[in-house]
Amino acid sequence: MFEQELLQKVFIHLLLKCSGFPLFLHKMKKMKKIVAITVIILLLSPTSLMLFAQKTKSISPSLLFSLNKVDTTALYYGKLNDSVYYIKFDKVEDKYAEGFFFVSSNDVFAKKHKFEIFKKRKSYILNFDEQSLEIKPDFIFTDKKIIGKYGVNKKFIKIFKNYKWSSYFEFRTHSSDELVTYPARYKEKIFDVNVIDDVYYGTAKGYWDSYLTESSSYIKIIENGVLSSVSKKNLDLGMDIYMPVGDTLKSRPLIMFIHGGGFYIGDKKTEAMVEWCKYFASRGYVTASLNYRLGFKPVGPSVERAGYRALQDAHAAMRYLIRNNQKYGINTNMIFVGGSSAGAITALNIAFMRNKNRPKSTYNSLFYDDQGNIESSTNEINDKFNVAAVINMWGAVNDLEILKNSQTSIISFHGDADQVVPINHDYPFKDIQGNFSSVILNKMYGSLLIHIAAKEIGIREKLHVFENAGHSLNVDVDNNLNENFNFISENVKDFLYAELVPIECKIISNPPTPFQRAMPYYKTTCDEYRDIYWSIKGGIITGKKNNMVKVIWFRDEIEHKLIVSGSYSNGAAFYDKYEF
Repeated sequence: MFEQELLQKVFIHLLLKCSGFPLFLHKMKKMKKIVAITVIILLLSPTSLMLFAQKTKSISPSLLFSLNKVDTTALYYGKLNDSVYYIKFDKVEDKYAEGFFFVSSNDVFAKKHKFEIFKKRKSYILNFDEQSLEIKPDFIFTDKKIIGKYGVNKKFIKIFKNYKWSSYFEFRTHSSDELVTYPARYKEKIFDVNVIDDVYYGTAKGYWDSYLTESSSYIKIIENGVLSSVSKKNLDLGMDIYMPVGDTLKSRPLIMFIHGGGFYIGDKKTEAMVEWCKYFASRGYVTASLNYRLGFKPVGPSVERAGYRALQDAHAAMRYLIRNNQKYGINTNMIFVGGSSAGAITALNIAFMRNKNRPKSTYNSLFYDDQGNIESSTNEINDKFNVAAVINMWGAVNDLEILKNSQTSIISFHGDADQVVPINHDYPFKDIQGNFSSVILNKMYGSLLIHIAAKEIGIREKLHVFENAGHSLNVDVDNNLNENFNFISENVKDFLYAELVPIECKIISNPPTPFQRAMPYYKTTCDEYRDIYWSIKGGIITGKKNNMVKVIWFRDEIEHKLIVSGSYSNGAAFYDKYEF
């Protein structure tokens, strides 16, 4: 670049100092051949012509000005006499052009001035606003610029030429954003899913951690498990992690799913858990489904203690994921937990139970050992976390007071005829004959009472009640996924999206108006984003700063529309349009 500028200066110096062109050629012959060729090439460049023009005060119009070089698709803008002008050429021929121009201002609509320019002998005639001027253009056209000056003949008698020259100006083509739209991450399926099976997260003593007989009766299941619950053994506990394939986002929200089964049966490969994990991973989440300690003796507080073991294991699994957040690309500020039945009870306890709320049965007694604090089992990871939202599918809690421990949002689904986990305040497993539940279990507070309490203390919540429906709403009588599965998936998707994007990016005028109308300034309702793009129809965007734009509208256009698109830092997309 430095050598090019030096050669340009050498060329101009020689040209100006020579008494004639022959002398210039004579001096050129003394230069090396390669330098001479380079100078001749530079002679034809716009930069050289511009430097030459600055020395000679004028450029030959016949050499530089040709109307057919004008870009009729572009809008040119530049500064003249302390004002910013916008010029649009609508029609261009060899010796004729027409279009319009306007001056930038704070007016809502542009005041367009139509013009035409055509060649007459050795000069040009410019007509606009009932004025007619004889001008001599000294312009250089490049791909995106018009550089130069112009002279206006000020003589009353036009045959006497006396041009008053403007100062040099530079007009550029006005560029607008190429509107980039993003896939609707977290709303639509955009990824294939990869499953990492059997990720070990801890070891603990228990009876078993997998029992795939979810369709069997409770009595039959308990009979089969009596022999297995005689003594405990060390269990290596694992989970399956589902990842969106090809995702470039390095920090993604996590949903950990916990299967149901009365703390006695179930597995991380339960169909509903697998399909929910795939559903949300394909939309950009990291998801996980875990196995945890199962089994209890059908006596005394053993069932409650089994529920507490499930809580300890699920808490340990979450600590593992938090510790390995970079490995799996997890945003530790956006943690969600969900489950069905016993899994929902566990999910609620992860979010709301604290050590001060431990059931009495978990402490040391004559017949039972102390189970320790929530975070003291299964692994030694001590990472902290907060759950942003719970997906409660026909679950319950032992004590409504635990809801005061957190502002975790809750979305719930529950049948009002559920006899396994009550929607109100009642004993669980009332479908088992022989008054089994009232003998060894405590009453629980179901989803209806959870949401009444949550609303009273200001927790964001949404309850879906299924009339005359029982337990396991997501499967039919043959244990196959039904239409409720899709209903739950869609509603959870929307509920969690509001956690990820609490304020959606919409266009509003600045200042706001009660209805959409033409205004000079607009902004978005969000001021935190990763990328933002603007587009306009029926006007132009004359300025941008952060999430604000300044626009000028064209009154005679049929369509007036301002469009914004972009993405948030968490990868969610936004798109909005403002029309009047």
